[in-house]
Amino acid sequence: MMVKTLPYREALKKLRLPNPHRNLFSSPDWLNVLDKTYRLKLFVKYIERDGQVVSYVIYSVVKNFLEWKICVCSYCDYCDADVQTITDWQNIFNSWREEYPQYRIAVRNLRDPLVRQLSDLKILSKERFHSLDVRDELDVIWKRTNDSFKSAVKQSQKGGVMVKRGDKSDLINFFQLHLRLRKNKYRLFPQPFRFFNNIWEQYIDKDQGVLLSAYDAGGRFIGGNVYLICGNTLYYKFNTSDIRELKLRPNNLLFWEGIKFAKERNLDYLDLGSSGYHQEGLILFKNHTGAHMEDITHLGYAPPDYKYSRKIILSCITKFCTMPGMPGVVVRMGSNIIYPYLA
Repeated sequence: MMVKTLPYREALKKLRLPNPHRNLFSSPDWLNVLDKTYRLKLFVKYIERDGQVVSYVIYSVVKNFLEWKICVCSYCDYCDADVQTITDWQNIFNSWREEYPQYRIAVRNLRDPLVRQLSDLKILSKERFHSLDVRDELDVIWKRTNDSFKSAVKQSQKGGVMVKRGDKSDLINFFQLHLRLRKNKYRLFPQPFRFFNNIWEQYIDKDQGVLLSAYDAGGRFIGGNVYLICGNTLYYKFNTSDIRELKLRPNNLLFWEGIKFAKERNLDYLDLGSSGYHQEGLILFKNHTGAHMEDITHLGYAPPDYKYSRKIILSCITKFCTMPGMPGVVVRMGSNIIYPYLA
């Protein structure tokens, strides 16, 4: 069976790709955000039968001073491919190996059981994933949440926290708080501001998402959640909060308001995204919402003698730019320089 390849944008114009909106990370809208932000080299490998595309994989080609890799797909929580048989998957894998013999291959897989059957791909790591069914009435969903979640929502409300739908000025507040949290708590770069701005233009300007902003009783911004819509699902994509105001429990109230937003838009599910196994507090928070938990599997292949990048340069730059007292402008500059290499 012949495997064909086209650049992603050309494939969108020339092919009828089945089910492109099956999840956020395979959707043209999300991939457009990534292309505008990071100028990814996106391609489609596909197989046709009787003139119709029956199997295809969207992937990015990464080649820089750090590493060479094929990724399904960069800057995505997961990116399940629409491949119909294990034979099709093997043929697509073989095509990559023939075209990119010196590249490693990385697949971020959630619900595709076929790719896990490829003997050449090994499990590299796993993350937790949560999804919440919101088809029941709101009071039923509330009853299914853990008592500690309910208590935190009520505590936030009693503390005077107000949640509203943010405008573009709130996006700046969100990013500034996000930057401080990533820098001070995690010693990591935030995604560049242009990434969030592109998300705003692609989704929120088109009424396909919302920024929910939390304010304390004095009117000060203390947290926010960015939710995006794709198909029948609301995606809880980004969260930030002021670590000095966690006693007000804004994150619980923000999430509950997100559930209410999903109900308002007649959506069926709320995708809570991935969490590292070590993020025990985040996993517990998601468990308390009543969400179902499963694994995201990171699969990979490396050719013989492949030298994995230890990313020492990135590590040193990150540690320097996130030092205590380092101005936010330095963090933003570092983020703009470094983040494109994290594909």
